[in-house]
Amino acid sequence: MTLRCIAPLILLLSLCSFVYAQQDTSFNSVITLREVMVQPDTRLSNRKEKKQGPDLQLSTDQLLESIAGVNMIRRGSYAWEPTIRGLNAGQINTTISGMAVFGACTDRMDPASSYIEPNNLQTISVNYGPGDQASGSSIGGGFNFKLKQPRLGNEKKLTGLAGIGYETNAHALQTLAALEYSSARFAIRGNGIFRRAGNYRIGGGELMPFSQYNKWNGGVSARYKLSSHQYVQADYLQDEGWNIGYPALLMDVAYARAKIGSFSYWYQPHSRSVHSWETKLYLNAIHHAMDDTRRPKEQVPMHMDMPGTSATAGFYSEIKWNSQTIHQVTTRLSGYRNRLHAEMTMFPDGGAPMYMLTIPDAQRTRIGVDISDKLAITNRLALITGIRADYDRSSIYTSSGEQQLSGMHEGELNRGDVLYNAYINGKYRLTDRWQLFGNFARAMRSATLQELYGFYLFNRTDGYDYMGNPRLAGEKSWNLSAGAEFQKEKIKIEGQTFLYLFSDYITGKPVSGYSVMTMGATGVKRYANLSSAILYGAEATLNAQLLSFLNIKSINTYTRGEDGDGHALPLIAPFKTVNTATATWRGYRLGAESVISGAQRHVSREAYGETAGEGYSIVNASLGKTFDAGARRWDINLALTNIFDSYYYEHPDILQLPRPGRSMAIHLTLEF
Repeated sequence: MTLRCIAPLILLLSLCSFVYAQQDTSFNSVITLREVMVQPDTRLSNRKEKKQGPDLQLSTDQLLESIAGVNMIRRGSYAWEPTIRGLNAGQINTTISGMAVFGACTDRMDPASSYIEPNNLQTISVNYGPGDQASGSSIGGGFNFKLKQPRLGNEKKLTGLAGIGYETNAHALQTLAALEYSSARFAIRGNGIFRRAGNYRIGGGELMPFSQYNKWNGGVSARYKLSSHQYVQADYLQDEGWNIGYPALLMDVAYARAKIGSFSYWYQPHSRSVHSWETKLYLNAIHHAMDDTRRPKEQVPMHMDMPGTSATAGFYSEIKWNSQTIHQVTTRLSGYRNRLHAEMTMFPDGGAPMYMLTIPDAQRTRIGVDISDKLAITNRLALITGIRADYDRSSIYTSSGEQQLSGMHEGELNRGDVLYNAYINGKYRLTDRWQLFGNFARAMRSATLQELYGFYLFNRTDGYDYMGNPRLAGEKSWNLSAGAEFQKEKIKIEGQTFLYLFSDYITGKPVSGYSVMTMGATGVKRYANLSSAILYGAEATLNAQLLSFLNIKSINTYTRGEDGDGHALPLIAPFKTVNTATATWRGYRLGAESVISGAQRHVSREAYGETAGEGYSIVNASLGKTFDAGARRWDINLALTNIFDSYYYEHPDILQLPRPGRSMAIHLTLEF
């Protein structure tokens, strides 16, 4: 057994178990969260928060896919890429407990969400546009994955959890555990998980090669109470994946590694002016290596090594001010420096190796300030207004990177950009049952380092090599959304529409005079600005407790987009409806789910290489039971997915990669 296999087992065996999903509301009081719910003020903030339900072993990707407006792009079984209303990559922000984290892979195989596991996840916050929780300037908002925290003053000094799960399709296995110690002044929790899966079978039974993966993930968090008004906390998270297959791409992954650490100081003086003050310093390092050595020789005309690294150091300091008026003001100063390096070495048969930088040592330094004001104007009307300003400095930090790019681009490579995001969100209660809400924002983003400095980055969807463009203007948009909510006793209905009007939309445009670098590539594109683009759609949800034992949920989404040249925007999911019925009886949970997606005909092969996608319908079912045995709690959950073994894919999945066929999963969890 190799060291990387032994390490997670040692970590898991050293932990007895962990405690599930808890949140500090002060230094000494604790609320245990066991339900999936939306916080009361999240509609005003134009965001939603997702928490785990009774099955504590659902993956982060599965939780994300169940949120309205969120779609997942699959390139294989591992590290799905989340999108918000069709917006992705540089159009949205991704943070982990407020920390900026950037993947190291030029093919986006390692989104930040892939480094979070169910045993260290407390909540997922989804922001649908600029706002007080968007963690920086962005067009479409973003995700914040909040890590679980150790609790001070818990009634039980030692708590924990241990679990094991198995899935028949791909023979996927996971074991997870954590342990938490709590006293009045000091608390510490540790957690670990090991996951392994083979190749899965698609609907109809055919094996999907190169869809396997292995990984372990572990973390430690410690909190110390300095006084009744202040504490410090240190967090460390490590994620190690290896032998990861990506059947939709030309290459697999030899390893994907993340090390994320932070130190925080929290001050809550209960003074007349300051409610709370949190300051955090953080570091993270991502190492990633694409690999084609496990592919058949006929699929690899020329062997290539493609490692990449991403290193980020940052901070934020947030103050929430007390007020004797209708205002609740929050100020936040934040900044980071991110460095990206990616290289490629080609080994032609009978020839000398050829080396180049695909991200030629690019870095970005950002400093920003965010001010938001929540106004309770009347007992019926509330507003949040805010503005964020950022300064971005983008540059090449090595002479070798400058030398490579100077021959491709004229003029200065380094640049500075000033950004601002401004927003106003409102909520008005018409009656005790009806509520109206709306959001309006001016949004901006800088071009990503890949869009500025990328050097022959291959796009599997359209088959082009992409070149960066240091002259790109930042993307801008006007964002509007409006909706209504009806709530009466045991029924809640919510619907809204949204509209994004883009200017200087960033996309790739074919250029002549360049030879392709990737064998078989269609041509070369350079990132450029289009004058305009539009994205619009609607979302509707229903939650009804029809009987004392029967709950019905329905989530419905529709999105459509076009660029200024009349081409359909890429990676836009068609209409989709997810309907779930859950019955509870004597501690048993019985669930049935129907997922229906329409066909996607609004595509542009010419501009973005997309082909029309077919609709699908699948049915899932689950059965769960929780048993209390003194101070211990056992939970068992059985899930049967894709019961009729349908062949299907989601439209955003790269190359319409078929998803798994019928599968049975069993999760057994012990809490104490």
